[in-house]
Amino acid sequence: MPDDLPIIQEQDMMDLGASLSDYRPSWDEYFLLLAKLAATRSTCFSRPVGAVIVLDKRVVATGYNGAVPGAWHCTDKKQCYWRQPENQVPGIEPRELSRAVHAEMNAVAHAARKGIRIEGASIYCTLSPCMNCFKVLLSAGIKKVFFEHIYDFNNQGGDQFLWDFYRQYEDLATVKQLSISPKTLETALKFIANTTSQRRHEDY
Repeated sequence: MPDDLPIIQEQDMMDLGASLSDYRPSWDEYFLLLAKLAATRSTCFSRPVGAVIVLDKRVVATGYNGAVPGAWHCTDKKQCYWRQPENQVPGIEPRELSRAVHAEMNAVAHAARKGIRIEGASIYCTLSPCMNCFKVLLSAGIKKVFFEHIYDFNNQGGDQFLWDFYRQYEDLATVKQLSISPKTLETALKFIANTTSQRRHEDY
């Protein structure tokens, strides 16, 4: 276990478990935390992204960004494929040559492969969906899109453009940026860093 994670004693863990009787993460925080965990599986060399699709307060599909199943990963070669000069083609936007499937796309693809209904569902993403992903989400019947981090186009105005793009479809789906409270992050980190299912109370 990493040295910088907070290790707590058994009594402290029982106190932590008991405290959840009075405090629990909100549903939005809960699902966003799961999306953040999904991102730990990312194999994109540019940035890790995770997504979960939720229907009736239950996760029905998850995804993270990376190469298609069975293909080699950019993290294996320690390079972003489309950023390599030898992999760029004149007249084609370099990003279009990316090998990665976005997290949202992977979540939708997972649902499709397993025959899981996602019409009317919500999706929680660690990064705001790109325009292509957003259109696919709408076409799949996703009604609510939540994300943690805006794409950040290096202060070139792209973020405002993205918000304006989302608003074109506000009659089809709502889009909202979320954050996780410090209290929830503190609680989640302790649960992850330590044995999770210690007894809440000493006698039962």
